[in-house]
Amino acid sequence: MIPFCRLTMTGSLLLMLLIASGCGGKQEDLPETVAVSGMVTYKGAPVPEATIMLYPVQGRKPASGRTDADGKFTLTTFNKDDGALPGEHQVTVNAFQSTPEGVSMKSSIPIKYSNPSSSPLKVTVAEGDEDLKLELTD
Repeated sequence: MIPFCRLTMTGSLLLMLLIASGCGGKQEDLPETVAVSGMVTYKGAPVPEATIMLYPVQGRKPASGRTDADGKFTLTTFNKDDGALPGEHQVTVNAFQSTPEGVSMKSSIPIKYSNPSSSPLKVTVAEGDEDLKLELTD
């Protein structure tokens, strides 16, 4: 009975050490990001409640954001509002029409912007170029 107790205590101690040390990557292990915010417009008008995604051409972790009522957004990659990874990105924008019953599945912008393979939007993220203007057209 004593060996079982000792084994249980040792296992519990190891588990507590693992939890205390953290099991994810350390904050300093994350790649550097560039703060990015901006605005989405379609036909000159702000696009509210749209989801923006920036997909790095190198295939790394994408950045995302959501527009407010004025079409403004701030991007997040690892931590809230930390921006996007530097480099070239393919951009997608998804926005759906609002109805009295809620949000419909009909896009309020041209559907070409919803897929990385059809979206004509490309941006290069670099330090000092933090303000994106995404002007959508038909």
